[in-house]
Amino acid sequence: MLRQILNIAWKEFLQIRRDRFLILFLILAPTMQLVLISRNTARGLRDVSVAVLDLDQSTLSREFIQELDVTQEMVVRYYPRTHQTLHRLLDDGQVQVGIVVPQGFQRRFRSPTEAPAQLQALVDGTNILIGANAEPVINGVLGRLVQRHLQLPPGVDLGGVQVHSSALFNPTFDIQWFIIPSTLAFITYQVALVLAATGFVREKEIGTLEQLLITPIRRLELILGKAAPSVILGFLNFLLLTGVQTGGYHIPIRGSFALLMALGLTAIVAVVGVGTVISIVSQSQQQAVLLVFLLAILEVTISGYLLPVESMPLVMRGLAQISPLQHFMTAYRAVILQGSTLSMILPHFLALLGLAAGTGAVAWRAFSRHVA
Repeated sequence: MLRQILNIAWKEFLQIRRDRFLILFLILAPTMQLVLISRNTARGLRDVSVAVLDLDQSTLSREFIQELDVTQEMVVRYYPRTHQTLHRLLDDGQVQVGIVVPQGFQRRFRSPTEAPAQLQALVDGTNILIGANAEPVINGVLGRLVQRHLQLPPGVDLGGVQVHSSALFNPTFDIQWFIIPSTLAFITYQVALVLAATGFVREKEIGTLEQLLITPIRRLELILGKAAPSVILGFLNFLLLTGVQTGGYHIPIRGSFALLMALGLTAIVAVVGVGTVISIVSQSQQQAVLLVFLLAILEVTISGYLLPVESMPLVMRGLAQISPLQHFMTAYRAVILQGSTLSMILPHFLALLGLAAGTGAVAWRAFSRHVA
């Protein structure tokens, strides 16, 4: 019995050795996953967009803004003049942190008799990583200012400034409000991609693709006909998961439900286009599934699922702009948690439309070259 088992195992090893694509995948995929994830997560929080409403307009407030801007974690990009403008920047997702420096900040900072100087920090609570790290960065900058100006000896409690933080859109910093919508988007992406990636290659393996090609069906009709079930099943899966998210975990849908459905359908069409390309160029279902797995590793790394896109290296931020998962995940969270309108997520929506059209064109070209 043991001999037979060893013979079968040896045969499997020989088959694996002959499959160069599988060997290459086994070497590159884990290595790439480790390198990409470690490279992104090792950077920590980087270049988070900040808006500062400076109502004090003092030397100390300007020094605080400058010190904040030179940190690795934050970049001050906007200087609104009113609270309304500051909240609009936060609502539109143009900044993740808003800071209000009230009048009298410098006077109270230097006065031993008045109440401590205060700051207000408004943090985008839809991203737990930013929410958890923004206040420590601000406190670190303030600590250096206190040490520099008050010249306290080491070991003395710095104090002097109180920071009042508010988490917008997720006031309790419930991590499920961040994790579950992101996971929902990723699962929807995976289901649609796998369904589409096995369409044409399944026909190749069972030998029915040649029969389809000689029927009076045009190429475009064949491509759309193969893609339609993946789109429909992917969308039904998206509806089911959204229902579970809302009913089971009580995560609200603050934006338009119709906009949410349109966003999901557009994203699924874009992902099905990618899967169709994989299905056309693959020679076997095993190869298609491996390509899907490899692409999923890359998407998880660059989509903002693990780390905000703003904190990634420049190359990764560039790749994120052609990631359907990144645009879908960002826009989906904005609609359900922030109540964003179409105008607020328009760049992501247009990007998904462009990716859908682009992957469709690539699928048409790949079908003409590899199949027809």
